[in-house]
Order: sequence, then structure tokens, then C-alpha cells
Amino acid sequence: MLFVILSIIIIAIALFVLSFFMSDKFESLESQLEQFSISTMQETYQMKKKIKILEEELLTEDISNDILQKKDDQ
Repeated sequence: MLFVILSIIIIAIALFVLSFFMSDKFESLESQLEQFSISTMQETYQMKKKIKILEEELLTEDISNDILQKKDDQ
């Protein structure tokens, strides 16, 4: 009986020490997810910025076309 208890305690201590040297799979997965999230946010920001620039260009073209048409009508 003493042998069983001692062996269980030794195995528990060995596994506890071993757990500090093993790599944490959840930590690497969390890091990858965070990097993916950051890159997605950056891409979304860049796309919104490009869309805003295109909308401004189209708006200025429409305004200039309207002004030219009004001058032609007069």
C-alpha cells in the first residue's frame, strides 16, 4: 500500500515538472488567432480608406461634369 501511494506521488511530481517544459498549444493557437484578427482589421481599414478615396474622386467628377453642363446650357 505504501509503495502504491509513493509511486502515485512520484508520478504526479514528475508530470507536474514535465508540464512546465511542454509547449502550450492553446497559447500558440491564441497567438495565431490574434495575428489573424489584427491583419483582418488592417485589411478592412485599408479597403475602407480606398473606398472613401474612390467615392471622393467620383463625387468631384460628378460636380465638375454638372458645372460643365451648366456652362454649356447657358
